[in-house]
Amino acid sequence: MQTAEAVTQDAQTKVRAICDAFGRNLCVKEIISRLARLLSITDRQAKSVYYGEWQMMPAFVYMRILTEYRSTLKRLEKRAEQEAAMYRALNQEMEQRWDASFDCGAQRGSGKKQSAAGIKLFSFENAPRS
Repeated sequence: MQTAEAVTQDAQTKVRAICDAFGRNLCVKEIISRLARLLSITDRQAKSVYYGEWQMMPAFVYMRILTEYRSTLKRLEKRAEQEAAMYRALNQEMEQRWDASFDCGAQRGSGKKQSAAGIKLFSFENAPRS
């Protein structure tokens, strides 16, 4: 069983995570306003939740916070998966496009690096030690 202070602190943590998903470069007033609209509460209540001012939070507010927190996490997870897929596709495209042009005639896995003119490049791995 959680105490009222623990519930308030948990709600504040979840609200801050929800607000982080709004994006950067927003003033606190805009964040409070968006939070109030999202949770269907007044701006004053949203401000109290954001700053953790409530001693005892109404259950309906906490339940709305939990619902929005879960949906925000799902939305952020989908966004992260889409961005990862996009970066993988771009990386694969770049490797396919540029891989052949940077070979310079060297054999892969041969351990010898060569330039376009066929000159062996200096490597610190094979340098003589004194």
